[in-house]
Amino acid sequence: LLITFWLLRPAAVLESNDRSNAVLYVVMDGSRSMETPDGAGGMTRRQELLQLYEAAKPYLDVIGETVEVRLRDLAEDLTVIEEPGVAADGRMTAIGANLETLAMEAARERIAAVLFWSDGKQAASSKKDVDPIQAARLSGRQNSPIYTVVMGSSEVLTTTLDLAVSELDIARDVFIRNVVPIKVRLKSFGAEGRDCRVRVLVERRAGLPNGTTGEMKEVPPSQDNITLKVHRPANTAEDVTLDLQFVPNESGEIKVAVEVEVLNDEVRRTNNRVETIIRVRSGGIRVAYFDRLRPEYKWLRRINVSSRVQLDHMHIYPAEFAARNDFKDDWFIPGNYDAFIIGDVPAELFGEERLQQIYECCRLGAGFMMIGGEDSFGGGGYDRTPLARLLPVSMSAADQQLTDDIQMTPLRAAINNPILQIAPPDQNRQRWNELPPLTGANALRVRDEGAAVVLAESPTGMPLLIGQNVGASHVLAFAGDTTWQWAVGEDWAVEAHQRFWRQIIFWLTKMESDGDSPLWINVEPRDLNPGSLAEVSFGLRDADGIPLAGVKYDVTVQRPDGTKEIVAARAVDAHGEGDFQNTMDPGDYWGTVAAEDADGGMNYATTRFLVNPRDPELDNPAADPSLMRELAHVSAGDFLTSDDMLERLKQWADEGLPSLEVKRSERITLWDNWISLLLFVLLLCAEWACRKKRGLV
Repeated sequence: LLITFWLLRPAAVLESNDRSNAVLYVVMDGSRSMETPDGAGGMTRRQELLQLYEAAKPYLDVIGETVEVRLRDLAEDLTVIEEPGVAADGRMTAIGANLETLAMEAARERIAAVLFWSDGKQAASSKKDVDPIQAARLSGRQNSPIYTVVMGSSEVLTTTLDLAVSELDIARDVFIRNVVPIKVRLKSFGAEGRDCRVRVLVERRAGLPNGTTGEMKEVPPSQDNITLKVHRPANTAEDVTLDLQFVPNESGEIKVAVEVEVLNDEVRRTNNRVETIIRVRSGGIRVAYFDRLRPEYKWLRRINVSSRVQLDHMHIYPAEFAARNDFKDDWFIPGNYDAFIIGDVPAELFGEERLQQIYECCRLGAGFMMIGGEDSFGGGGYDRTPLARLLPVSMSAADQQLTDDIQMTPLRAAINNPILQIAPPDQNRQRWNELPPLTGANALRVRDEGAAVVLAESPTGMPLLIGQNVGASHVLAFAGDTTWQWAVGEDWAVEAHQRFWRQIIFWLTKMESDGDSPLWINVEPRDLNPGSLAEVSFGLRDADGIPLAGVKYDVTVQRPDGTKEIVAARAVDAHGEGDFQNTMDPGDYWGTVAAEDADGGMNYATTRFLVNPRDPELDNPAADPSLMRELAHVSAGDFLTSDDMLERLKQWADEGLPSLEVKRSERITLWDNWISLLLFVLLLCAEWACRKKRGLV
């Protein structure tokens, strides 16, 4: 019978009512957004909160006789208080992080309920930016409901004049004298019908050492520098994206800012400007390209996809529409462009003065190239222009353009020339043979005098691509004008077309490039909001550019006030990384890394990042009742008005908290414990003794 009883695995369930110590938290928002005066009669949200607390205090005192009532101010962290004060000066509102802290406390002690009085505006960054909903859901699973009361209005911005710029979209790695596009988001509230001036400012760093911030100067508007726009909002609340651009004239790491000018009666002014750091390299290439509208013109413009090459193109109208040609005077100023390419455009459309200006630019070092066409070379009248002194071909008005298919073939002696490298060396010759032939070409004749070099020719030996150095200028004459046919073929041919023209431009401009330091340091992101985490990476390369492992790095960050902090470096593959968290103060931060190379020499590298003077608390102080409602819902609490909260506290004071008494159950198994084992052994022994006594064993 006993064994049968055990096989049923019996258990006893003991139930009891647990009235052990419980805690009621009253959490009150102490951040600066609570100073917004959008309450009745101009009261601030904090004043409304204090009014609620004073009315609730008698009920809390009664409830405190049975449970412990704890008061907390909530901002960046939870602060223990005896009584709430008038001041609300918290720099952040980390609702999620602080509710998560309470949820962790609930795992150690019973939290009967959390009363949360706030405007519901989550304004936190970095590690403090925790999802409030997830934290509230965790609190609900631990039987700690949240009862919320929202302070303030969600319509505050529509009644307050405010201009704000944000989401600065700009390339972070650019080249000098190349156009840098900028996109920025402009939000306006209460500024309808008023002119909002948005402008670009650039730092002037000439002669300044690292660690010193340069003066921000407005970039004067010009044809290339679209640095000022005036926007007039038509509605009370508008959100638009503006396109700007500028041309950097200094290399190095420079600060770029976009700001909307402050209106006289605007209160919040910390969100009128946004800044970032960009790296300007000295190897940028600007090319001016003139041609009529034809397929070669269309496909050649695609070289612009390179961040290093900026090809500015001008569509030239024929003689009968010459009045439409809008030549830009600054295109012909020495130093503005690194190379000029002229296509199927007769010389008369330029005029003698502009052609002389192009010649002067080339005499000072700019590259020059002419490509085939009916009105190119001698057929376009260039034999009677200053450019004839540059071109490595003999020209006359009788020059013709052939219309036969002509296969372009690099000369054996020139196959390794950088211009002709359209594929890896072992495939280069084969790829040239597989390219589609040119549909026609100009009949070029190499000039007897000079040092012209034929790089490619037709199967019959007619020169197709001729190069020559003229003083400080690199010059090319190209007979073809249908390389676009390569770009509509297979993928490798498309890449070959791009590489051919990029290599031509690099040769014309003498392949300018930046030298790379063996030691490098980088920070992402380059512009942060206060309190955000800056991720620092750094590394050291040998003479061949191979990353070195096992290097000891010393990394420091100089804060805006001049103080320096050490960043702990950790090894990641063949480079190092570190985190910098102390970014609450706006301004410029300078990161420096030092490392010893294999020869014992010390190397140093410096970079910069910045913390924008944004104020997460006050940039948009509108209350968020939807978040407060959701916090209550997912935690099994309730979303209440101030009057409802007082009614609920009165009920709890009279009847007790509903979750104060918890029914606990304990299940005790009756078959797998030591008593059952002992009983089993005793029964076996008794049976054996009986058998022994009767002589059965």
